[in-house]
Amino acid sequence: MMKRLSVIVIGLILLFITACSNSAINSSSNSSSESKGNSDKGTIKIGMTSAITGPYSEYGEGNKRGVQLAIEEWNKNGGINGKKIEIEILDDQLVPDKAATNVQQLIADPEVVAIIGPAGSGPGLATVPITEAKGMVHMNIVPQTITVTYPNGTNQPPRKNVFSFALQNDVEANVLGKFAGGKWKKVALLHESTAYGKSGIDLISEMLEKDFNNKPVAREEYNQGVSDMTSQLSKIKNAGAEVVVVVGLGADLANIKKGMDRLGLNVPLVATNGALSLPYVEGAGDLVLGTIGSMIGALGEEPLSPEAKKFADAYKEKYGVDRYWGNDEKNPQLFMSLNVANAYDGANVLFEAIKKAESTKSEDIIKSLESINDYKGVNATYSFSGQKHHAISEEAVNLFEYVKEGENIKLVPYK
Repeated sequence: MMKRLSVIVIGLILLFITACSNSAINSSSNSSSESKGNSDKGTIKIGMTSAITGPYSEYGEGNKRGVQLAIEEWNKNGGINGKKIEIEILDDQLVPDKAATNVQQLIADPEVVAIIGPAGSGPGLATVPITEAKGMVHMNIVPQTITVTYPNGTNQPPRKNVFSFALQNDVEANVLGKFAGGKWKKVALLHESTAYGKSGIDLISEMLEKDFNNKPVAREEYNQGVSDMTSQLSKIKNAGAEVVVVVGLGADLANIKKGMDRLGLNVPLVATNGALSLPYVEGAGDLVLGTIGSMIGALGEEPLSPEAKKFADAYKEKYGVDRYWGNDEKNPQLFMSLNVANAYDGANVLFEAIKKAESTKSEDIIKSLESINDYKGVNATYSFSGQKHHAISEEAVNLFEYVKEGENIKLVPYK
């Protein structure tokens, strides 16, 4: 009888151990599934870090508005496969360390399925290794430095998890380099001392020397936020420059232009997209006249494409004619392409990919993104593949010049 009882007890113990083991396996499986966003919760959560405040908030706050506009439109139409979209947005003030901390916080949340942002190359380079190690989808909206998306160059595979809606440095540099090299012999280069500034000016310099046998007469750099650039501009003037080509942001470009005026450096200023931003006009006033800048041309077309018009109408209805819209009540300013429309497009493509994947697992979203083909957005028609994770080409970029019409300063296509 005792022997029989012992057998029964042992059997019960084995059953208990098996049940506990299965429970642990199921718990582990559920935890893994939830960490990839596949919980039964009725929402899909996105994380975002950007420069919402600080001196370069025209990018971050604009990005925030673009993403929120896209989310509202999707949620109004039922969300993604019946699930509402929600977003957690953290402010990094364009500080790389803060952006990295924000992304660590966001990806620690098991409900977050993708990251959007940040708004500059420094923060971009600080955050993509984090999301890459996690394998989480990362939508690159603003950072132009090539290595954010292609760490080994555009002739090598991209980071598997990063998809770019930015005006990549090599694309913009090709446009500016061809323009400057074909028009002037004595070209001076000036750039901010960030990864964005250095990499952009390197590309322009290489193109000038390779394609035009034109070695720049001067090359100077400055730190973001520095108001006095007399030293750099004096060297450029003494070198006999016929044009100054700048890679930098709007507030700094205003200081450059004012410095050129003080020194009597009366040559054209040709610059990257920061020259077409409100901080440049607000800081330099009428001195901006004659400045030539590069920009995605979608919002400069007449008439606007159906996609651009839909975006413009929706933005105006929600936010009105604000500083992001610009001074022309009827038409959105060109710079919206790089601080609002880019984020709007990036969010829409991400949501479309999640919808097509019918999954919030990172690997499924990545596969779906790489299958996106001829998706019509505001700034471009988007197509990705396993080897191509950026979308803005030279054909999408135009040159614009500041002119005066009556009492108003306007941007018009350069002729």
